Amino acid sequence: MHLRMPTRQCYLLPTVKSISLSFVLLVSFLSLPRWCDAEQGVNNRFERGVRYLEMEQYDLALAEFLSIEQEFGTSADISSLAQYYIGFVHQELNDLSLAVSAYQEALALKAPQEVQGNTHLQLGIVYKLQGKLPLAENHLKQSRMLLPAAGQSHTHLGDVYLLQRRFNAAEKAYREATRLNPEHTESYYGLGRVAEMQNRFQQAMEYYNAALLRNRYSSQVHYRRALTYQKLGDKAQSAAAMAQFQRLKTYEDQMHRFREGIYNNPNLPVLYIKLGELHEAYDNLTEAAQIYEVATQVHPSYLPAYLHLGAVFIEQRALEKAVEVYQKAAEVAPDNAQVQIKLGVIYINQHQFEPAIAAFKRAIAVDNTAAEAYNNLARLYAGLGKEMQQAIHLAQQAVALAPTAKYYDTLAYTYYRNAQYMQALDAINQAISLAPNVDAYSKLRAKIQKEKK
Repeated sequence: MHLRMPTRQCYLLPTVKSISLSFVLLVSFLSLPRWCDAEQGVNNRFERGVRYLEMEQYDLALAEFLSIEQEFGTSADISSLAQYYIGFVHQELNDLSLAVSAYQEALALKAPQEVQGNTHLQLGIVYKLQGKLPLAENHLKQSRMLLPAAGQSHTHLGDVYLLQRRFNAAEKAYREATRLNPEHTESYYGLGRVAEMQNRFQQAMEYYNAALLRNRYSSQVHYRRALTYQKLGDKAQSAAAMAQFQRLKTYEDQMHRFREGIYNNPNLPVLYIKLGELHEAYDNLTEAAQIYEVATQVHPSYLPAYLHLGAVFIEQRALEKAVEVYQKAAEVAPDNAQVQIKLGVIYINQHQFEPAIAAFKRAIAVDNTAAEAYNNLARLYAGLGKEMQQAIHLAQQAVALAPTAKYYDTLAYTYYRNAQYMQALDAINQAISLAPNVDAYSKLRAKIQKEKK
């Protein structure tokens, strides 16, 4: 999601963003063009347009690229790249005829080789979608020649051959795609389709399993596995695969509806949150993080986006990223104690105790009723063996604000660490009376009793 400008290159070129929902736009850069020093500003405009694409703000992206094309129409390099992106936006919006026109214009401008190669690739994809297989084959072959290291040209060429039932050619293309990009799901899926259509069902299953290892959320792979198991006579496995297909098809349909809702209602940031929660419900944390991050970019003052993104990063154990997100959240909502409490907890997990203490203190400063902040700071002080009287006072404050088992446990711990065993025993008994089945409370009581004797 973050685009970084290298110092030696000057303008943007995407590899490919699939029209399916499974892929995110990746960005690379062309070699240094002649106009780089004179027109450095256009680079930032391309980058801005690409960010709009990433955020699926297609109207803004289209306006940006049209503006570049109109302003720099005399430069074949810039204009061809702008036309490429114009075609790409139309392709994402499923305006395929407009996409074809823009791509053809990019090629007519004698685009640089990398732009030509990607333009031929996208034209091949569009023509494949339109069922114009000879045209698709021609452009994909040209893309393959111009971008010899790009596996996607081979994958889509394999699709064209498969549709033409040219199985040997399709298999060869897919195998080359897997060689160039061993993690590309679609190539293994294509190999599975070739094997299945030739009644090599066991081999087809191996390829489908390989595809799922790379993307377990592909409903179409589960569907083909279900049919292949049926052909192998394994009814139980077929039923299980079909159930997975139906589950993931529901997921895909819901994703489509949310994305359409976001496109039609760009000023409703809650839709991003709902889509992220959908991803989380299917344990797809990578996609959840991406949509929450987009929400922070599109709606930079919307606090829930930061809170959800930070929570996902914590679940992924990406604590440095979580810290950055909650620090931004603190800028958006400086009076939100929960943000500071989250920061403090993360710092503890990173063994950064002084920043944790500072975060809990800030939480108390902005909300003197934040029982969790008092509790956490008390526990931290007691664990470090410092400010023991202050730790006891803080734990007492937490219990006064919210007399829960957890906070009584902390109060008991602060007394225990300060060798006040009678008070510690009273506090831990309160915790156990509120939550009798928590093993940690019983263990602490046993420690207290042992010291008391």
